[in-house]
Amino acid sequence: MKDMFNKFSDKVSETAGTMMEGFENMFSLDNLADKFSSMSDASKEKYAKYNNDLISLSPIIEEIGFKTTEIQLSMGIPPSFTFHFNKIKDISPERRAEILEMHKGNALLKPIVKMLVAADNYQEKIKLGSFKFDCIEVSLGLTPGVNLILTPKE
Repeated sequence: MKDMFNKFSDKVSETAGTMMEGFENMFSLDNLADKFSSMSDASKEKYAKYNNDLISLSPIIEEIGFKTTEIQLSMGIPPSFTFHFNKIKDISPERRAEILEMHKGNALLKPIVKMLVAADNYQEKIKLGSFKFDCIEVSLGLTPGVNLILTPKE
């Protein structure tokens, strides 16, 4: 019984060591740099096209009432994209629907607008106290999300 326990314990230690080594290799900066620099031209082109498609949404989103103040493109593994928006005007839901209909061929636009509208509606329910609403961040990537940025009132 003791011998079986020792074998089991050794196997657990060996497995844990292998997992830690794999984890260290996966997140090593050299390894990440190698993966990024060895991206194929086709992958780079696809990534650039996606970036360009996202950037081209800014004027349309501005029509909907949100100005793009910053775009962060993270070329990590996995890549991610974060847009920073300020609300510049209110438009009616009907007008928003018209704009979305005019650009219905753009698969990226509708989800981003839905996130912006949901965040804007949510921020109106928050009691800000000594803070003010600053901007909405929309992140696209493996874990998409929305952040509301509040800053102290001056």
